[in-house]
Amino acid sequence: MAYRYDRVNRLEPTHVFTDLGRALSAEVADPYWFLGRQWQLGEQQGEDAASPIRVDYRVQLTPIDPFDGDPNLDPLVTPAEAIVESAPDDFWTPGRRVAIGQAVATAADGAGQPLPADADLSLADLPSPYDVLDGSGPDGRVLFERRADLGLDDGWFPEVPPDPPARDLWNPAELAHDADFSAGGATLRLRRHDGGELDWFSVDATSAVDEQDPAAVADWALATRLTYPGSPNSRWWEIEQAATDLGGYASDRSHFATLLLLETMMAHGDDWFTFPIRGRAGHVATIREARVRDSFDDDWTLTPPADGWTLFAVAGLDATSVAVWPTVAAPLVGQVADQVDLGADEDANVLWAVERRVAGHDMPSPERPQPPVPGNRADASEQPAYAYRAGNHVPPFWHPYLIEEVDGRRRLVQGRLADLSGQVAALTPAPRSDLLLDPASGGVHPVHQIEPAAVPVDGLQLERRHVLGRRTDASPVLWTQRRRLPLAAPPVMHLEHDVADLA
Repeated sequence: MAYRYDRVNRLEPTHVFTDLGRALSAEVADPYWFLGRQWQLGEQQGEDAASPIRVDYRVQLTPIDPFDGDPNLDPLVTPAEAIVESAPDDFWTPGRRVAIGQAVATAADGAGQPLPADADLSLADLPSPYDVLDGSGPDGRVLFERRADLGLDDGWFPEVPPDPPARDLWNPAELAHDADFSAGGATLRLRRHDGGELDWFSVDATSAVDEQDPAAVADWALATRLTYPGSPNSRWWEIEQAATDLGGYASDRSHFATLLLLETMMAHGDDWFTFPIRGRAGHVATIREARVRDSFDDDWTLTPPADGWTLFAVAGLDATSVAVWPTVAAPLVGQVADQVDLGADEDANVLWAVERRVAGHDMPSPERPQPPVPGNRADASEQPAYAYRAGNHVPPFWHPYLIEEVDGRRRLVQGRLADLSGQVAALTPAPRSDLLLDPASGGVHPVHQIEPAAVPVDGLQLERRHVLGRRTDASPVLWTQRRRLPLAAPPVMHLEHDVADLA
């Protein structure tokens, strides 16, 4: 029997160091090789990658002046929406009309001058659901308007509307709001405001604000990285949120601006930093000076871009200025009181304005009349009798607008249809909603005219509702909001020919 023996050699390191820290330091025997490798890969072509730490700045807060000099319309206190969207008769809420009417009636009885029994003095045309009070008592608004004729003492009214009343900023031709605010010698022009939230992008300025009045105030803040859904994380091993996948957007050459934005967000998304500034609602905030201290303890002076590029730019103001408007964060919005749909009917060559809801009530949808059933056409011994039948039965609350020239301008002017269903032609009822009325017309033709460019191809919807919010001093403010919204399709009336039918 033969035996085989294998010799095995095992190498065991012998530590001559008592400190394990040197062994864990992973020393490199040839550091020049690593430097050469970094040079080949371009890793030595670096930049000053310091991060901003602190920003010292000087900010100028220029207050926006009260609108029309009215302290009740001060943007420092009153939300901008309430100033722009309010109507002159917003003071006369249903509650005030009822309460003031009762108070004046009681005071008149106590003075031995009872109110006359006149139905015109009673409550009428209250919006839903307050219409149940129509005719239940005197109307405070009517009594105030006729107080001189009725000999009513002004002291009998517990509340009186502001004098002068708020100016109506609704442009009935453009179907939008127009207003001019002033701040620091500059005019902030609001044009074609659809209604709703008003922000820095809603206005344009005629000039920059005064640089000296008021004086800029020094302050400082810490800089932080800009974060947004899908933004890259600054830490290497941090897991990013997958809720927004910027890389999942498909490449589309028709959306070149979107591709540039995605490229900037993906490649340089962690190079943007932000810092807060002290501001105040109802002011124009202007950064007059800003110095940044980075992580290398170097100071840098921030200057506006030479090309004027900025994320928040108000046309006409400095590149470092932005208008800060007071807005209502969570207003209480009432139900739609009035709703009017407008749209061009290419077949009929008119613009239809359809009243869907007036004073809180939905307009009824009338039934389309059925054509008369013809008699026995087989009897040729008698002379047939014919009756004229109009081709289209336009439902009530449909009001046409035709192209006319008004003061040298091409406008859509409200017209009235003729009702030919009876023996005598008569005009159809006029619109009930004052959204289709120009107060400056005085009820004389044209009672309402619209700029053709104000109504888009797909149509337009006008809404009016009550909104309740709070001022910055916590006092309540109630106004009537008029707002324009897009429609999916314009209202269309299908054309039919007039016919002579058998009677």
